[in-house]
Amino acid sequence: MTRRTRALLCLIKIQDTEKSRAKKELFMTRETEETARNVLTHAENTMVQEREIAQLGRSELDDFRTWFPIGLNGIEQAREAHDRTLQAVEQARIAALHATMVHKATQDIFQRREKERNDFLLRRESNELDELARRRLINETFTSSNY
Repeated sequence: MTRRTRALLCLIKIQDTEKSRAKKELFMTRETEETARNVLTHAENTMVQEREIAQLGRSELDDFRTWFPIGLNGIEQAREAHDRTLQAVEQARIAALHATMVHKATQDIFQRREKERNDFLLRRESNELDELARRRLINETFTSSNY
């Protein structure tokens, strides 16, 4: 095995590890995004419920007026957190795609080099067999002409 082949195999192993790490990171960011989406949905549903309760009477309306800025702030914070997680998912998706593409390209290079090496060995073996056949023919021709 040549140094280049060993180097390519080491690179493939490193890239395989990186690809696995990137896919794990993507999975984790998707889970985080789902949690952030659930928090946002909960905050929005709470706003709807509080608004419905406020329609029941004067004291409930006063309570809603007091709570409204807090609820609105909660929704904004949840929306911002969700937006950040969406960006993190997109970055993780790009990183996983890049790691997969680089790994595949290196594997393709390795496979092409192995095919070229095998083709070379087959050609060399074929040439050696042709040479042996040529020598045998010459020997047979020389031997039969001596009798």
